[in-house]
Amino acid sequence: MVFQTALILLLLRPLVALTLASATASASPLPLRLLSTPPEELREHFGWPAMERTSVDKSLIVWSALRKGINVLDPDECAATKYVSPNLHRQLVEACAPVSPLTLATSSISEDGTQKLLVALADGLSVECVIIPMHGGKHTSLCVSSQVGCSRGCAFCSTGTMGLVRSLTTEEILAQVWTAVRAVRERGLPPLVNVVFMGMGEPLNNFEAVERAVRLLVHPEGFALSRRNVCVSTVGPSPALIARAGTLPCRLAWSVHAAQDPLRKLLVPTTAHPMATLRDAFLGALVTKPGGDKARGLLVELALMRGVNDQPEHAAALAHLLRPLGRGDVLVNLIPYNENGLGLPNGPLFQPSRLEDVYAFQRHMWSEGVLCTVRATRGATERSACGQLATEVADAAAARRQPKRAAAPVVGEQQQVS
Repeated sequence: MVFQTALILLLLRPLVALTLASATASASPLPLRLLSTPPEELREHFGWPAMERTSVDKSLIVWSALRKGINVLDPDECAATKYVSPNLHRQLVEACAPVSPLTLATSSISEDGTQKLLVALADGLSVECVIIPMHGGKHTSLCVSSQVGCSRGCAFCSTGTMGLVRSLTTEEILAQVWTAVRAVRERGLPPLVNVVFMGMGEPLNNFEAVERAVRLLVHPEGFALSRRNVCVSTVGPSPALIARAGTLPCRLAWSVHAAQDPLRKLLVPTTAHPMATLRDAFLGALVTKPGGDKARGLLVELALMRGVNDQPEHAAALAHLLRPLGRGDVLVNLIPYNENGLGLPNGPLFQPSRLEDVYAFQRHMWSEGVLCTVRATRGATERSACGQLATEVADAAAARRQPKRAAAPVVGEQQQVS
């Protein structure tokens, strides 16, 4: 009996060893993703001390390099910039995944200097982001995407024709910023200080990833942007999501496009609540907004289309809708529509409003005591202007994963104002 027991144990020993090895491997920590890891989590992961008299805070060294677009895992960049020591570099290489999960596929620059970046994701899908050098040459802005495609279905928006393919991770959102910072440095542009979530997708339908991205963008030891200079734009899918947006430490923008409920429903078919209800939700969100005056106030956006939403009655309806918000708490931004071959069902194609109608709309808002500006069109020659962003699901495997959209591939480029 003893012999049989010993024999069984001997035979089972390789199996036990294999099981233990498998368990050890599965318990091994996943590679660290730097762009979505704030400094305090870096310190905890590596056991680094915070800044003291006798020590250097390595997490701050890493993030000071990341926010400048430096690849801390590339030995040549580390040697050239002298941000990261060889010892720290080795430590990072052993523990971290590649800095960016994105690959720059194409880049095009408009006559006005606006640069559109098409970035490929690891699964073969792609999104676009847009670098916008601001007039005056003092700073640069970046428009980032939060989703591949969008579920809101805005009638005038190229992104809406894609439907929702999938949401981006926090790392994929922030990798757009990191990639853009590198491009800004290579072109010798003014520093990137503004980031707006006005690219592909509805940010509030990807709230958790967007929230973490925003917090890292304004983290004083992360990307270190001002809360005033980060803006999340939304169509306002629901009062509940608007309330959640009120917890974001950044500015908010509401893509209204029409104040009257029937017209709003035509332009944004997924609208499920009266505009007054959505307005009241924003009013409540602004009251408890974190970030003080730097994040208070609401930007209201309208893409103006000729004869659709640019007439005096539309301006009057908007002024009435916004009246409860207060004069100092709202800024209306009028966006001349950028043509992209879309229109209402069984109707003519949308066309840009006449300039005289745009400025008449602006004057009406002023007469009602509402601050109102007209956005300069940027990037139209490379189809990187507002409402012209979209990508094709070209990879066959990716298309098979999205059977509802595979039958209607999108040609053109993204239009997303929210």
